[in-house]
Amino acid sequence: MTRLLTHRDSREDGFALIATMLAIFIATLIATSMMYLSFHDSTAGARNRSWGQAIHVAESGMHEAIAYLQANNGAVPPSTITGTTADGTYQYKVTALPRNRYQIDSIGSVGNVVSLSAARRIRVTLAPPHSFKYALFSLSDVTTKNNNLVCGDIWANTDVTVFQNDQVVAGTDPQCPSGSIGSGSATAAGGTITLQHNSVVEGDAWSGNFDSSGDGISLAGGARIGGFAKASSATPACADDPGHDGYAIDNGGTIAGPATAWGTIGGGGSFSTQSPMTCTPAAATKTIPTFNYSAANYPGPSLHEYTFPADYAAFNAYIAANQNNLEGTFHIIGGDASTPVNLTGVQIAGDTTIIADSAPIDASGGIGAANNDDKLLVLASFYAPSGGPTDSGCTTNGGNPGDCAIGFKNNFQPASGDLTGGNNTAVLLYAPNGPVAFKNNAQFQGAVYASNIQLKNNMNVVYDTRVDQIVGFGPETLVVDQWLECSSSGSLTTTDC
Repeated sequence: MTRLLTHRDSREDGFALIATMLAIFIATLIATSMMYLSFHDSTAGARNRSWGQAIHVAESGMHEAIAYLQANNGAVPPSTITGTTADGTYQYKVTALPRNRYQIDSIGSVGNVVSLSAARRIRVTLAPPHSFKYALFSLSDVTTKNNNLVCGDIWANTDVTVFQNDQVVAGTDPQCPSGSIGSGSATAAGGTITLQHNSVVEGDAWSGNFDSSGDGISLAGGARIGGFAKASSATPACADDPGHDGYAIDNGGTIAGPATAWGTIGGGGSFSTQSPMTCTPAAATKTIPTFNYSAANYPGPSLHEYTFPADYAAFNAYIAANQNNLEGTFHIIGGDASTPVNLTGVQIAGDTTIIADSAPIDASGGIGAANNDDKLLVLASFYAPSGGPTDSGCTTNGGNPGDCAIGFKNNFQPASGDLTGGNNTAVLLYAPNGPVAFKNNAQFQGAVYASNIQLKNNMNVVYDTRVDQIVGFGPETLVVDQWLECSSSGSLTTTDC
């Protein structure tokens, strides 16, 4: 029997066709979307890979720049250098900065298709390692005497004695120049801390031993510690003194912060909080930063080398002829106490470095500044007194400081103006084998690192960060001091980053 097509059947077939077409459209849309997403992910993944690779390519340029400097004793490439790696190409440029610093700008580029390529730029600064952070650092004692001011921190491996009216203050103290740093602390890692009448340690005081009276820290009347006072033991668990016979705090003045001691706490002075019979570990003693001389660190005609005693007269003649405007690098080979490097009356005109392998450095009539230019004065003496690194022959009593690695009397003031305005010269005094002594009106910004330090009569020293990184000091000549990625890949002619 033949079935007749009704109007209802025709309508149902139309709906089926529409449903089929709609299903095909949706399937096509899904497939297209999936293809687009897959393509987009693939493109984004490729771009991300290029972006990540670009920084590594830029670093390849940076490492090649460092290798170039090492191979050429610090001479910078004369122009922009281009190179390639398996991932892309790089360009780098090296700029020599003052005081043995270098700036390396490097661009890494990856990819040949514009939509998939990437370029990134980095800037790396090389500088000598950080070596000097204390205003005064001694392998043994630090002794101040008569109206001395230290803006910064003191470290001694044995004892610290702050005589009456002397002050160790933070860089923010009104007596210190703007921008000074340091907390005004005193640390005697393996010794005691003594504050005489009206003396001040504005920061923390931390000792690591005790004297014949059993005191780790003692304050006379009017003396003040502004931070904590801690009398500690270098022996684990304070096992060296189970009876609490030592490591005491004897306070006849004021301790503003917490007072903690393995021994007793007393003295009748003013306290914040007290924690007697409390064991705390002493600070570990420190070594002095090492120095390695290399003529390559002082390129150009400003390097002068003299061998003592043969060149002693020639050196003194040069100093006399250039007394009013001394600058440059002077390496003194040989010498002894009979052939000192005498800088009496010298005026510093620019960056000056004097390295004495075995001769002492001294002056009895003052050292000053020839101008207001920013400059660095480095005096390094490796002189070793016959009596050892803390030889009592180096003393501020009587006449000139004698038998010192570095000894100055009368007006050691290598910066023009007073401390609050004369910050044009930064000074590092370095004597790992012998004492450094000052007498009568020493005033400078910088640091003293020595086997022993003695100060007497109106010495003001302000720690200056310019001495923290000086070529030749530290385990390496240059280290990466700063690593920046520039906001725009730009070009190597762009100075900003």
